[in-house]
Amino acid sequence: MAPRACSLPFTVDRVMAEAIRDGDAPATVAKAIVAAATGAKPKPRYTAGPTAGRARILRRVAPAQVFDKQIRKMNKPAG
Repeated sequence: MAPRACSLPFTVDRVMAEAIRDGDAPATVAKAIVAAATGAKPKPRYTAGPTAGRARILRRVAPAQVFDKQIRKMNKPAG
């Protein structure tokens, strides 16, 4: 039996909310930013620490549009 299509966005919401709430140390994120900014062949996406690894796994199973929409939603400025 195939999984319900509508359950995926709710899983994405939950995993992304946990990743943001339990974020990695700023120094870990800074290292990923430096690698992205100075790399000779930059990648489209970088993971920064173990918490981001969960998002990376989710990225593999979620359609790109769904994943990117959740990233934009979770990073929207307040107000």
